[in-house]
Amino acid sequence: WPAGGRALAGGRRAMLHSSAAAASNNANLPTVGDLTDPREWLEDVEGDAPLAWVRERNAHALQAIGEPSEKPLYSRLLRILDSSEKIPYIGRVLNGLYYNFWEDETHVRGIWRRCTLDEYRKPE
Repeated sequence: WPAGGRALAGGRRAMLHSSAAAASNNANLPTVGDLTDPREWLEDVEGDAPLAWVRERNAHALQAIGEPSEKPLYSRLLRILDSSEKIPYIGRVLNGLYYNFWEDETHVRGIWRRCTLDEYRKPE
């Protein structure tokens, strides 16, 4: 589009009209309070119903792919992932802090850890 040309001005006009139309149609949209999560019941990770749902899905997967722990690669990968010698890596950086998600025998479900870059670079 040429700078300052009619196409640019027309494009701005079209954007303003579509923005105004979208704003006027917002009255028909549901609010956050109206929205529901059909799978919210799965948040109860130790509840009977969610665990039954997981067992059912696991049975279906095992029927389709077989028992993974019976495959040689599974054992090898599990040893690597569960090793106490694994190197922590940075997963996220936010506001000068470095985050990593760590799983071990103490933190079976995992834990987010954070540190500064200087702390991360320190030897154990």
